[in-house]
Amino acid sequence: MVWHGLRIKAILVALGIGLVCLFGGQFLYEKYGYQQALYQALAKQPQVADFAVGTENGQLVVTVRLRAPGNLMLTYQELKHLTGEALGNRPFILRIADNRDAVLEEVFYRSQFVIYQALAQGSFREMEREVSRYAQAAGAEARIYIDNENLYVTLTRGDHFLAAVICRSESPQATGGAAPYA
Repeated sequence: MVWHGLRIKAILVALGIGLVCLFGGQFLYEKYGYQQALYQALAKQPQVADFAVGTENGQLVVTVRLRAPGNLMLTYQELKHLTGEALGNRPFILRIADNRDAVLEEVFYRSQFVIYQALAQGSFREMEREVSRYAQAAGAEARIYIDNENLYVTLTRGDHFLAAVICRSESPQATGGAAPYA
């Protein structure tokens, strides 16, 4: 079939081959470019139960499910470092998934007011006392860690734990930043 001197079938075949190469190349890049390196980095970590990679608003999101909370600050920093090495210059957000229940969610909900007040005013000792008081009243244990970037809250009750990483700045960093709370 010829239209104005152009062979339509040849153009369509070339377009199809180009699209297959484009999408196939993208698939191979994602599978072997960074996902394989990320899998090798995170699969060896004893505190990691599993992890998933996705995108949100064009941003790469790595969600890591922990086996147990341990020292959340050290765990998060190590996971952030390993993820950053595996992804290279690619920006990402690291999220922590936990094993929470309704009681721990209620304690965290009640604690948010004092947590965000402490982030605004710097009253971290008062925040730690209040969060621990809320946790003890619910039969849970609270651990709070803080560094220059994030506030780390771990609530534990029986076999359940809640792990929250709260960014101390107004907006999360583009590379390896925590979500407002994860």
